[in-house]
Amino acid sequence: MSLTAMRLSTSARLTLINSALLATGFGSLLLVVTWLTDRFMVGHVQESVRAELRIMEGELAIDGLRGITALIELRLRNLSPGHDRLYRLEDASGRTLAGNLDQWPPTTAAPEQSFSRPSRKFPGRTKVVYQWKPVADGGRLLVGFDDIEIAQVRDRIRRAAFWSLGAVLLISLAAGTLLTRAALRRVEAIRAAAQRILEGELSHRVPARANGDEFDRLGQTLNSMLDRINTLIASVRGATDNIAHDLRSPLTRHRSRLEAALRDPPSPEQLHVWIENNLAELDQVLGTFQALLRIASVESGLLRREFSDCDAAQLARDAVDYLEPLAEEKQQRIELTVAPCPPLHGHRHLLFQLLINLLDNAIKYSAEHALITVTITCDSRGFELEVSDSGPGIPEPERQRVFERLYRLDAARNTPGLGLGLALVKAIVGLHEGSVEILDNGPGTRIRVRIPGATGPLIAPAR
Repeated sequence: MSLTAMRLSTSARLTLINSALLATGFGSLLLVVTWLTDRFMVGHVQESVRAELRIMEGELAIDGLRGITALIELRLRNLSPGHDRLYRLEDASGRTLAGNLDQWPPTTAAPEQSFSRPSRKFPGRTKVVYQWKPVADGGRLLVGFDDIEIAQVRDRIRRAAFWSLGAVLLISLAAGTLLTRAALRRVEAIRAAAQRILEGELSHRVPARANGDEFDRLGQTLNSMLDRINTLIASVRGATDNIAHDLRSPLTRHRSRLEAALRDPPSPEQLHVWIENNLAELDQVLGTFQALLRIASVESGLLRREFSDCDAAQLARDAVDYLEPLAEEKQQRIELTVAPCPPLHGHRHLLFQLLINLLDNAIKYSAEHALITVTITCDSRGFELEVSDSGPGIPEPERQRVFERLYRLDAARNTPGLGLGLALVKAIVGLHEGSVEILDNGPGTRIRVRIPGATGPLIAPAR
């Protein structure tokens, strides 16, 4: 990977940002350590000055001026060349009695209160920490130690901090680069898979491990999206194929009729019937076209955004009321049984269409004076709808095929219909993530639909 590519990549920028944050945190820690060390060292020097001041005061009290002068000279003779120590004992008039400090440094500090002044021995490098104390007869005693140890410790901490910070930056950049390359390899794998899909390999999928990291979850989401796209493409392709197949025959017939009418026009008495027959077939073609488009729209899943809470009992009552006149023409009876259920979250108009299709089939294929039952129940798993009739039934080998578009049983070919009613039912159930099955009603057919999602307060059944 080139340096330019890394500099332009998001992962490389994140690596640099993390390194900068780490360096900032490490530098802040060093500053705190330096400050605490400095405070400790200053306190140590101040305590040393205070102890020396008490020793000098004691020597003055015991041996007088000669004793403290001898002690100060001893201290100065044994002083290391790299250190600076200052002493001054003066009387009430300010005259120097002992020590190596010519004059009292300017200060407003109280007795035994520390104050500092620049060192005259090492100007610009160190400071001298002073403390003073009054003595007998109005005199004053002053002791000062330089802070050369503090300066040395500061220099060592700075050097250690510089090298440590450099090492931390190098390690963080190296680790960040390795992590960046590892992350970019996963991103590159996803990009390569997307490129292959873009080039036409629609069956190819992004590599993903089960229970993996964020990249694996991203890959699983992308694969699910691709599966959904394939389903939609197959649905559109199937709808197109079905439309082309189902419209080819009636359109061919219409063309033949028009050609025949050109050769041998119908008589004025036959013209009205001829036009009505052709309009009826055209209406059937348009109905088939609209039904196939409706099924494709439902299978796309886009109608889920129109879901809302609805009363399943009221939907069933409306469907029964809508088709009851058709059942009465055949002297059939529809019996509705609905248990108290919570609201059903779904597409109200499609669920109504589902009930209409199932009831219409039951009425259409049941004999006169037959009983048709509609039952709706619910539990913690969801809703269950059953529509039962006493018609000829559906042979078990055909029970899955009747959900295919334009498929009709041999016994039903003389009955008006398009062969799309149960296909739409299956699409609506799939939109609601439910299931549909066909059972034997002995005699007749029982169609059971399950839709998940029975939650919320109960609603009394419609009356």
